[in-house]
Amino acid sequence: MGTRHDLNYFKRFTAFRFWRLSLALAVPVAAVLWLGSAGGRKQTIYSKGPLSSAHAFFAEQCGLCHSALVSGVRMAGFKKTVTDEVCLSCHQAPPHQAGQLFTPTCGSCHVEHQGLVRLSHVQDAQCVQCHRDLQVKDGHPRFVANIRGFNRNHPEFAPVRDPARSTSSITIAFNHATHLRESIMSPSGRVKLECEDCHRPASEAAGPWKYGEGSLKLISAPADSGEILRLGMGRELMGPVTYERHCASCHVLQFDERLTRPFPHKTPEVVHAFVVQQFQDYISQHPEAIRKPQSLNQRVPGMMILPTPPPKNSSEWVQQRIEETEQLLWRETCKKCHQLEFPVGADANALPRVKPSVMPTRWLPNAIFSHEAHTVVACDSCHTYSRASQKSSEILIPSIKSCQSCHNGNPAKTGNAENSCFLCHAYHKWKQSTQFHSRYRIEELTGSAPLETGTEATENAK
Repeated sequence: MGTRHDLNYFKRFTAFRFWRLSLALAVPVAAVLWLGSAGGRKQTIYSKGPLSSAHAFFAEQCGLCHSALVSGVRMAGFKKTVTDEVCLSCHQAPPHQAGQLFTPTCGSCHVEHQGLVRLSHVQDAQCVQCHRDLQVKDGHPRFVANIRGFNRNHPEFAPVRDPARSTSSITIAFNHATHLRESIMSPSGRVKLECEDCHRPASEAAGPWKYGEGSLKLISAPADSGEILRLGMGRELMGPVTYERHCASCHVLQFDERLTRPFPHKTPEVVHAFVVQQFQDYISQHPEAIRKPQSLNQRVPGMMILPTPPPKNSSEWVQQRIEETEQLLWRETCKKCHQLEFPVGADANALPRVKPSVMPTRWLPNAIFSHEAHTVVACDSCHTYSRASQKSSEILIPSIKSCQSCHNGNPAKTGNAENSCFLCHAYHKWKQSTQFHSRYRIEELTGSAPLETGTEATENAK
């Protein structure tokens, strides 16, 4: 059998061995030559993928992020990872919560070299790693401790869960059902109000109103300033409802035909001073009014005011008119909307205290919401109970089920609106950010000047 095999075949230089050896030598040599010729000009050949849109302009400056310096110490080794120190040299991002037990690295949440438009679009897995079993240093988390996703076990919105707590500071009485009827009476005739007649984004507060005046300019600019408002600027939240802009055109505060000026919608002290001054001015111009009989019983149906004896002089006439008018104001008119508190044991003519009302402008303080992104949806499609609501204490913001009806998946896969955590929640507490000074110059970022490292950067920063 041994005579059938040539035992010296491996000693001969065959064509196969020639090409194998040639390729084994040529490929590494070509790679080295290619890296040597291109590497001096472009660093992106070493990149594992494109940068995000915010970082793309310094894609050729890999050393900006992949630094060998860690806490000021140069580390050995070929691999240069991106440390939090490098990220915070440009982005002074404050921490999340003071009580958190685990702080992820910047790069573990904001993953680069994937060509993302925005690095803030963090995967839900990064949030859920803590919030699926939330633990804090003191052992008492302020938020729900088990959340795994918006469409899985996300809790109901806090105002809807606990409406009494959310509306405890609202002392204004308002009936949406009455104002949203098919036809209501106004000074100009019968009208039909729409939601936008009272509720409008802050950026539109200075514009024209169908039934009111746009006197409060929350976001505006002089005509000659050249300022261009950003898309969506001032359209995230609805501006506050005020008496002067939304109510005064129908509910005029004028209770005496002798007083032509409307009563100010101010504190009782201001209103009292106004009433005193108006009646003093009137009687000085019309002294004959002292001899005319007075009665306020016809002004408000069902309200009875006891007759007063004829006044002896103008001062007594003014005092009687003040008492009658303020009885109408404090006991009837103002109470229709406001809660008034009268001093215990005080004189009958003592001025009341109007209980302040704090109407929230942001109902979800721990979340981000913008009406601008939802303008395509009709108001009562989300605020479904608004047309039937009769009390201010009723929460009219949508429940989480309304949001989940649209935000229930990945639009790239299912055709539904995205429901990732970052849409409504921010990790960093930006209110705690401090003043920041950047260390880089334009020439360093664009590559037209060498980067400063170590002692040079420290000395220049001083």
